[in-house]
Amino acid sequence: MCFGRKKSADEQLQEQKNQEIEKQLKADLRVEEKNVKILILGTGDSGKTTFTKQLTCLHGVLSKETLESYSFILKDLALRGAQTLINCAEETGVLPKEHTEKAKSILEAQVLTPQIASDIQTVTTDPVLVQLLDSKGESLQMQGGVSGCKYYWANSDRYAADNFTPTQEDYFKARIKTTGIVESTFSVSGTNFTIVDVGGQRSERKKWLHCFGSVDAIIFLAAINEYDMVLEEDETENRLVESIKLWRALTNAPFFKGIPFILFLNKSDLFLDKLPKVPLQEIFADYPSFHSSPAVAGMSDFEKGWRFIKEQYAKYFAGTSFYAHTTCAIDTESCKKVFKSVQDQMFRQAMSDDKAL
Repeated sequence: MCFGRKKSADEQLQEQKNQEIEKQLKADLRVEEKNVKILILGTGDSGKTTFTKQLTCLHGVLSKETLESYSFILKDLALRGAQTLINCAEETGVLPKEHTEKAKSILEAQVLTPQIASDIQTVTTDPVLVQLLDSKGESLQMQGGVSGCKYYWANSDRYAADNFTPTQEDYFKARIKTTGIVESTFSVSGTNFTIVDVGGQRSERKKWLHCFGSVDAIIFLAAINEYDMVLEEDETENRLVESIKLWRALTNAPFFKGIPFILFLNKSDLFLDKLPKVPLQEIFADYPSFHSSPAVAGMSDFEKGWRFIKEQYAKYFAGTSFYAHTTCAIDTESCKKVFKSVQDQMFRQAMSDDKAL
């Protein structure tokens, strides 16, 4: 009969330490599995920050202090937007004479006062200025775009009040350029999410390299209403073309190999509104053949349109797989449903990865 050698005290101590280390490693792994890091990428003005705001509001607490910090921003957006439109009206010679004095007061203003807000609402609602905004507004590169400025001007009297505190809708509508890297954290069903939002302008993209470590998923936002617009920083480049180029470069990057990509075809509401005014065939020569293909027969023009744009991204996708959703970042319920879908997709991806091991 053979008996094992009795372990020495030192060996027993070492074994105990090994067990403790193994136990800690397993605990750390469980904690790590409950921490998810998602990068929000895309070109400038694609809606990245608005979507991030929605997620933090849905899963966190929007404080009064945060809302109050947007008070000056909203006042400035209303004033600067009106000044840009008036300058355009003067340069094109269409500013109605009856608004000359009000326009001068607005242009000379440094802050939004109740009187200036009243003048803004009078001038910007004049049919001549409304038509100018609709025809040239997108080329003016106003912060918040045409729809945003209309919202700021309609609410400018409220913004100018002494006791003004922004609402949650104001918070979502406020448009400021993201510079640098902004991280937001929240918890959903025991999983801690870190959402990393970075500036989308060309000058900001060099900072993205600092965010690439330990990424679990990438959400890429593309503003599909920008198919006929040019970049703010380069008026020779179409915004949608620039977005597709960036998408191709990112999905082909070696440090993103194996990382799931989720494509958000954002600003679907503005896309729906623009389609009748600027048909896709005016921009894309190959759209008519797609529009009449059996694969999309019976679909609405809106659905055919976003599916066509999705195909443009699919052509240049260099990764393994990606998911696509149409979204409207200012619609809270839409963002809630889409993010739930993202969670489900990430869970299926994780299960698939486990089976492959």
